[in-house]
Amino acid sequence: MARRSMGVADVKEILVHWDAGDQISRIARELGYSRPTVRKYVEAAEEVGLAQGGRRRGEAEWERLADAALPKVAKPVPVGEATLEVARYRDYLAQRVGQVRLSVLHQRLRDEHDLQASWATFYRYVRAQWPDKLRSEVRATVRLDDPPPGEEAQVDFFYVRRRFDREAQVQRRMYSFLMTLSRSRHEFVYPVLSQDGASWLESHVAAFAFLGGAPRRLVPDNLTSGILRPDRYDPRVNRAYGELTRYYGCLVDPSRVRQPTDKPRVERNVGYARESFFRDRDYETLTERRQAAARWSPEVAGRRIHGTTGERPLEAFRAREQMRLIALPPRPWELVSWTTAKVQADCHLQVAGARYSVPYHLVGQRLDVRLSPKTVEIYQGAELITTHARRLQGRSTRQEHYPEAAQAFLRATPQVCLERAHQIGEATTAIARELLATGALHHLREVQAILRLAERHSAERLERASLRALVAGDGRCRTVRGILEAALEGQELDAPLCCQPTQPARAFLRGPTALVGDALAAAARGGG
Repeated sequence: MARRSMGVADVKEILVHWDAGDQISRIARELGYSRPTVRKYVEAAEEVGLAQGGRRRGEAEWERLADAALPKVAKPVPVGEATLEVARYRDYLAQRVGQVRLSVLHQRLRDEHDLQASWATFYRYVRAQWPDKLRSEVRATVRLDDPPPGEEAQVDFFYVRRRFDREAQVQRRMYSFLMTLSRSRHEFVYPVLSQDGASWLESHVAAFAFLGGAPRRLVPDNLTSGILRPDRYDPRVNRAYGELTRYYGCLVDPSRVRQPTDKPRVERNVGYARESFFRDRDYETLTERRQAAARWSPEVAGRRIHGTTGERPLEAFRAREQMRLIALPPRPWELVSWTTAKVQADCHLQVAGARYSVPYHLVGQRLDVRLSPKTVEIYQGAELITTHARRLQGRSTRQEHYPEAAQAFLRATPQVCLERAHQIGEATTAIARELLATGALHHLREVQAILRLAERHSAERLERASLRALVAGDGRCRTVRGILEAALEGQELDAPLCCQPTQPARAFLRGPTALVGDALAAAARGGG
């Protein structure tokens, strides 16, 4: 007859019969035990305080007596070689049990210390040594069937820890992106430094490249990097995220707000990835960390026996799911971002440190802006308004965006003004060059006003008036215009000027000697 395993309920049954007055032989016959077995448990109970025929006891008292008697009779379980092998790492485990997941500890001992003991042996040893550190909470759950291969991937961001960035010499928070295929449980980990939209989009592109394809449906969390407006029945996807998923052919089915059970497969792997890859490990740079994560995903996470499927995720992925993914486009999706900006009175809006022009009739309106690495596209709703080359700073302006009068003004550029002044004469050219040297817009308008004087007066008179203004040390439009209106341009250069300004004369840029020489030469060519 095989040896029968005794529990608290079995011992309690023996003790109840004995307390009621039954003899050892009768208890053995009625309950199916041997007489030595019954006698051992009765004697053990007497040692802990059981007296036959005593007062009536409650259920709790019987439980206490049976539980105290059981270990006095039970034989110690012989320790095998596998258990002794695990026991060699007792100090290592004592520091980490309760802090690091047991499956991760077993995996690290197996991969890094060549542990040969099975998971079952490892678990029994740890459970016996540190029972108080392994309390588990039991919850009722409803398990849904796995979707077809290639149908679904669940994605999430999770916080890792703060770390010292040696490149920037500052403490930074580190996060990670995680994508898990719902059928095979194959996963991809991608460390990032922020949970912003750019990191979210970049992580998806990297994940699709790692998998060699895209799933038909994505189940993300409701963070604003991907979901613009969370809603139980009608969620609104972020515009850039929607553009990415359409490019790869995916649908987005966000989970409900604060409902992690809507994406249990990735939530379960968050803890595993945090413990197995990130715990007690550090790398010099983010690039090194990402390279290590790209190796860890298939070589460690992909080759473990998954507790739910009973398979190695990498093998299941290659056998049944990889060929069911949507084929990737010829080129990866170009990373873009969307924002809004208000059009200012100068017909420009400012985004990402630079200013871009739009048609003047949109002044005061807020427009949508799509930023890619090379271009800036500006939209009014779904309508594309204009496109500019991306700039890091400064202004990008299209003259056709200004009103017609402003366009006519801007067509008279400084270079055009200098060319027209040169056709009039050297004195007019000298005034124009001095005013335009500052680059101020109002000086451009002043030069244009001086040149327009030739429309009411002859070019010869304008040149002589400019020469007299330079001699007076005030080459400004008001002085030239005053000379022409008073018909003083024909007077001798040393004659007093009625319109000579009272403010101190400014030095001519080329010096008074050169000025007078040029002025006299110009007067001689003009016929005196």
